Amino acid sequence: MEKMSPQRGRFFTIRRKILVVAIVATLLPSLLLGWISYYQTYALVCAKATQEMEAVLERASRGMDAWMQTKFDGLRVYSSSLMLADNLTRHLHQTADSPPAILQLGEFLRLVQDQVPDYRRLLVLDRSGDLVAQSPQVERETGIGKDWVDRLDQRRTLVAARSAADDASPRYLSLGVPIISADAEEMGLLVAELPMAQMKQVLELSAERESELLLLGNHSEILLSSHDPGQTFAHGGTIRDGSAEPLNAQGVLRYVNHNGVDVVGLSVPWSRLPWQLLVEKPYASVFAEVDRLRNGALLLLAMFLAGFGLLAYLLSQSILSPLSRLGEAAAAVAEGNLDIQLRIDNRDELGFTMTIFNDMVQRLRTGRERLEKISITDSLTGLYNRKQIIDSLELQFSRYRRSGIGFSLLMVDIDHFKRINDRYGHLAGDAALQQIGSIFKSVLRNIDIAGRYGGEEFLIILEQTDELQALETAERIRSVTETSPLSFAGESIHYTVSAGVAAVVEGQVDSATSLIQLADRNLYLAKQRGRNQIATGRGETYKDNLLKLLP
Repeated sequence: MEKMSPQRGRFFTIRRKILVVAIVATLLPSLLLGWISYYQTYALVCAKATQEMEAVLERASRGMDAWMQTKFDGLRVYSSSLMLADNLTRHLHQTADSPPAILQLGEFLRLVQDQVPDYRRLLVLDRSGDLVAQSPQVERETGIGKDWVDRLDQRRTLVAARSAADDASPRYLSLGVPIISADAEEMGLLVAELPMAQMKQVLELSAERESELLLLGNHSEILLSSHDPGQTFAHGGTIRDGSAEPLNAQGVLRYVNHNGVDVVGLSVPWSRLPWQLLVEKPYASVFAEVDRLRNGALLLLAMFLAGFGLLAYLLSQSILSPLSRLGEAAAAVAEGNLDIQLRIDNRDELGFTMTIFNDMVQRLRTGRERLEKISITDSLTGLYNRKQIIDSLELQFSRYRRSGIGFSLLMVDIDHFKRINDRYGHLAGDAALQQIGSIFKSVLRNIDIAGRYGGEEFLIILEQTDELQALETAERIRSVTETSPLSFAGESIHYTVSAGVAAVVEGQVDSATSLIQLADRNLYLAKQRGRNQIATGRGETYKDNLLKLLP
């Protein structure tokens, strides 16, 4: 099975998963709602800007039409003059006084020009478009054309544009109204040339704050602007880089204008000439509210991310800290340390898991203790088994070598144990062994150790005990056994024990094996003397020692 590398393990930690989930859970709805809100606000602002620009264009178009109509009305007053009509009639009929008629026409034009200084040039054309008279006298084209009759609009007026001599862009407007004869026929055209700059005031009055109104020519060149008085514009249009981004279906565009400003613009055609009226607004001012909304949304999103990130971190800590302690405890248990006990601070699933873990460790500890006890205990008597009693004796010898504190060993054997098995059965023999174990536990001290050496033989280690004290302990065991018959299957079975005593004496016993051999010889001596006795290495019994103590 492939092991996960530490780098991959760190990447897929629960903390990072929680942080990723928190960030995704914050980002997705926030970005979605933010995008919807931004888009709707953007569309509303764009629609509002479109309405405002349409209103400006409509106001400018009406203003220019009104200005134009005023000029036509004034020009029509002079075109209806009898002096103008009579002199033009005389000229057209080629009478002898035609030259004086032309002079009279020129004088009339000069008088009109004196009254209306806005007229930079006044002309009278016949029906064929030929020049009859003008004021002042200049050598340049009229810009009207021979077909002026066909070009009259429904209001019987004509508008044409003419450029200056040194400029390709139109600089003058030629306004023409027919000259009506007495027979109500259009026999000529009265034309007045006016500088287009006179319309600048109309653009200035129509434009709003932070907006610019432009009059564009046939090739989108700038003819007039509500800003920059007196500035002339080169041919080539108002869009600097030639690219524009459509913002909506109403024709609003976003582009960089002639001043290098990022603007939004909307244009409409002018009814009098194939020109266009264009209104521009700085993009930043139009969409300032949208930008504020975007910045606010980004700030709010950042705050949400920081808040949810902190919350996710604290949540991950509340989960990972117990899990970390649980993992460390599990690793310690895996290494065999069952003394672990987790502190439970959580009242949730983790706390429940830690409670189960503590219970599991407790069960493992109890089970191990039980197994250890089984591995060192004789199952029948409850005493140590042969291996454990010998190991305990070896350990006692090690302590003796370090401290010099002596101890004694008893080897106890049940007398005529085979007869019990043969007469009452092996179950009776087992019951006798169990009773001997109980007698040992009742007689011995807590520091003494008893174990089954084999069959019906037992070893007892008496700590800090000399030979005489060992004899006294052995006698108590013998006496209790003799006076405690075994009740088995309704019968009372009397049996006795014999014991050999061996004390650790410096220079005589140097190992556990030699001590066991000494105790075994003394047990054999007690058996030879008739059983139900205790013997020492000197061949003395408990009774012999009592006689020594008597006066």
